[in-house]
Amino acid sequence: MVNFSTVRSLALASLLATALWLPATAAQAAEELVITYGFLRHSIPVADLAEFAETGKQSPALGLLVGLSQQSPATLQTALTRTVPVNSLMMQGALQTHEGETALTELGRIIHPNIESERVPALQVALGNAALDGQVSLLDVMENYPHDQMYVDGIKLMEAVAKAKPLLESVGDRLETVQSILGALGF
Repeated sequence: MVNFSTVRSLALASLLATALWLPATAAQAAEELVITYGFLRHSIPVADLAEFAETGKQSPALGLLVGLSQQSPATLQTALTRTVPVNSLMMQGALQTHEGETALTELGRIIHPNIESERVPALQVALGNAALDGQVSLLDVMENYPHDQMYVDGIKLMEAVAKAKPLLESVGDRLETVQSILGALGF
């Protein structure tokens, strides 16, 4: 039996954590965000997320996710539109280093296209293009993602969030600084 309380919490947590871990913009936009949790799968058109970010209007697909998560729609709206300032040249350089590629490989296990060999290149394109205007947001990442579908593995995302949470909590009031640095590094 599926525990819908857990599913709803994980679905919104997937979106929100994605906002913290992935800032950005792309030539071809993802058409839908596909959140998976084991065998469960929920798709939301990126156009619905963009409209919600701008107007607050929820499509049925997004409304279902927000309702199941029992989270404030304002929290999701903020997560989608929150920008992180970045230096485009530094971002491009960081993504091309060994450490950058290692980070993208790890991130690609959580957020990826349906083609395994395209995981790192897709993130490089999305993050690199997003940084061109000096700031990135979750919605920008989706709009610059070079595949029709952007998958978010909810199980792996929750594991990553659990590992990062103690570090972020220990930072306390310096959280914004850490989030800005992580955002500049593509998280």
